[in-house]
Amino acid sequence: SQTQNAHHPHTYQIKNITLTMPPTMPEYAPGQTRKRNVLDVLAALPKGEGAKNVLVRVDFNVPMDADGKITDDSRIRGAIPTIEAIIKSGNNAILMSHMGRPKKVQTGEDDGTQRAALSLNHVIPKLKELTGADVRFVDDCIGDKVKDAVSELPKEGGAILVLENLRFRKDEEKNVESFAKGLAASADAYVNDAFGTAHRAHASVSGVPALLPKELCGIGYLVASEVAYLDFSNLGEKDKVAAIIGGSKVSTKLPVIKGLINQVQILVLGGGLAYTFAKAQGISIGTSLCEEEMVETAKQLIEEAKSKGKTLLLPIDAVCAKSFPSGPMSKEDTKTFDLVPGGGIEEGWMGLDVGPKTSALFKDGLAEATKIIFNGPMGVFEISPFDEGTKALVDALEEDTKKGAITVVGGGDSVAALEQFGKTDAVSYVSTGGGATLELLSGDVLPGVAAISDFEV
Repeated sequence: SQTQNAHHPHTYQIKNITLTMPPTMPEYAPGQTRKRNVLDVLAALPKGEGAKNVLVRVDFNVPMDADGKITDDSRIRGAIPTIEAIIKSGNNAILMSHMGRPKKVQTGEDDGTQRAALSLNHVIPKLKELTGADVRFVDDCIGDKVKDAVSELPKEGGAILVLENLRFRKDEEKNVESFAKGLAASADAYVNDAFGTAHRAHASVSGVPALLPKELCGIGYLVASEVAYLDFSNLGEKDKVAAIIGGSKVSTKLPVIKGLINQVQILVLGGGLAYTFAKAQGISIGTSLCEEEMVETAKQLIEEAKSKGKTLLLPIDAVCAKSFPSGPMSKEDTKTFDLVPGGGIEEGWMGLDVGPKTSALFKDGLAEATKIIFNGPMGVFEISPFDEGTKALVDALEEDTKKGAITVVGGGDSVAALEQFGKTDAVSYVSTGGGATLELLSGDVLPGVAAISDFEV
């Protein structure tokens, strides 16, 4: 039987094998919709007639050194649960990904150097090591070579075939239909597990699933987890959502802040971008980071939050130094100023972290939230003592997680801060996407997710 167990929605029986969605996946409330996932797809495959070939869009755009050795394999590791579900269920996995920006290969100016440097052949040894499976490679992504390689895949399943770098052909990024058809030609089903490229409407992301039956297209474990944690448009009635946005610039986080004002009940702003908001309230900010052209926008956002009945929390004190520190400083060389209208930071001082009063305010403000997203640090956390505001926030998140809140950390700097404080396991989920994370938080629909149909829970 190939069914989903109604009582344990994360558990499926496929070809007498029990497969489970990750325990990290949040439970869905009755009536809530979710996207079809890899296990729904495997359960929908026609029975009998040997192994089926499942085409999987993965993100194997991994960093490598000059010798072609992978220096960080986390993206490959992230795709393993989806790949293993496919091969354990007696099917074959055909993997496709891009790597780098092979512009010379696309234009025909390459002498072979760029093709060799950006070939997906480099991931084969790591994939063999992580799966212990029969891993094969074909040096094209469409056409006769691929057709031949697919025809040789074992009828009993269990093999992995890696296609060559998708972006060696410029039709991938242009989402040309004939190219998408070439990719889909070898597929009995399709799974997207590349969250990092889910915000791009490329052939392998949105072109292929448009050509296959909807019940045979789904998202993988990684994308399913990201969407479950970062999509705030599909909430339970009792949910109270908070977002903490830090980092240095208002301009880069502006779409996210605007999107979140509509989606969350509590919005906390810290880091360098908060000084632009302080200036907008008539608070002196000394020589702190400020985007003059964004002051008016900040005023409008403060008003918008007020008119929509949202709680907007901004720093009420700041830890400052006379200049940007080149290394750790003693606390005696810093000064903490209250951020109040008519007062604020004295001339000649710059804000580098939120102060203790702010940390207490933020902690209290987050206490009633059921779901919290943290994107961007509160200060210059890499340099002591300007790490204390971010550390206090991470500690508050850890407490909230223990009390049952779902806490999600996304964005490179926030993840680096968690690692620095040894707290990566203190939150519910750490997001892997860069641009995709921010677009999902802004309330944008990701093409790679939109291409997959809903599964009624």
